[in-house]
Amino acid sequence: MNVVRARRFGRSGLGAVSIGLPIVIFVALSIQADNFLAGQNIANVNSQVTALLIVALGQLFVALTGGIDISVGSVISLCSALIVSVDPVLAVPVALATGLAMGLINGAGVAYLGVHPLIMTLGTMTFGQGMALLFLSGAGGTVPSELVLMARSTFLGLPASFFWCAAILTLATLLLGWTRFGLRVYAIGGGEQSAALSGIDVRFIRLACYVICSVAGALAAIYLTGRIATGDPTMGRPFSLDSVTAIALGGVLLSGGTGSVAAALLGTITLGLMTNGMNLLGVSPFFREAITGVLLLVAVSLQRRKVIGI
Repeated sequence: MNVVRARRFGRSGLGAVSIGLPIVIFVALSIQADNFLAGQNIANVNSQVTALLIVALGQLFVALTGGIDISVGSVISLCSALIVSVDPVLAVPVALATGLAMGLINGAGVAYLGVHPLIMTLGTMTFGQGMALLFLSGAGGTVPSELVLMARSTFLGLPASFFWCAAILTLATLLLGWTRFGLRVYAIGGGEQSAALSGIDVRFIRLACYVICSVAGALAAIYLTGRIATGDPTMGRPFSLDSVTAIALGGVLLSGGTGSVAAALLGTITLGLMTNGMNLLGVSPFFREAITGVLLLVAVSLQRRKVIGI
C-alpha cells in the first residue's frame, strides 16, 4: 500500500486528478464560453485567483505538519477592516502585525497547549470575525492610494496580480524546497515522533507554520482591499473553505508530509477556472459555494482513510 501511495502522490502530492482536472476545465470552458480565451478574461482569472493562491500557500504550510487553519478567512476580514480604520501610514504594518498576532495565538494553542487545530482556529475565527465587524460594520472606508496602485497597476503589459503571484510562489518555493525549515516541515508531517527524536523542535516549527498562514491571510487582505478599493469586514468569509479545498484538490494530504507549492497552485487554478466559468455561463454564485463543498468532499475521499487519519 505504501509503495502504491508513493507512486500515486510522491512528496509533491501531484497526481492524475490534480494535474488533469484544471486541464479538463480549461478545455471545456474554451468550448462552452465564448469569451473565456479573451485576453481581458485571462487577466481577470489571474486577478481573481491571486488572493486565494496566497492563502492556499499559507494553508499548505499548516497542512504539511498535519494541521488546518480555518481562521485565515477571519484574518483577511479583520485586516481589511483595520486597513481602512487606521492611519494610512500604519495600514500595512497594522495588517501584517495582526496576521502575526493571530498566527502566534493559533500556533501557541496548537503546538504548546495541545488544543486540536480545528477547535483552536474555530475560536480565533469567531474572535477575528467579531473584531472585524466591531471595527467596520459594513463595506466602506478609504483605502490608501498606494495599496490601490499595488493591486491594480500594470507593468510591462502585465497586471499587478501577476507579480503578486510570482513573488509569493517564489518565496514559498524557496522556503519549502531550499531551506532547513522546509525539510523540517516535511519531516514533522512524515512522523512527528521521528522528527522529535532527530532533534527537530516540533512545537516551534508548528508555531511558525501557523504564523506563516496568518501572515499570508494579511497579505491577501492587503491585495484584495487594494483591488476593490474599499474595506470589507466579511471579505474573507469564503477563504477558509476555499484554501483547504484548493490544496486538497492539488493533492496535498491533510494528514501532513505530502504536498508542494505546485500542488497548491494547481488546486487554486482549478477553483479559479471553475469560478470564472460559472460567471461566464451565468451560474448562480450560491451554487458555486455548494460545488466547492462537494469538491472538498471528493478531494478528501480520494485520500485513503488511513492516510488522512480517519
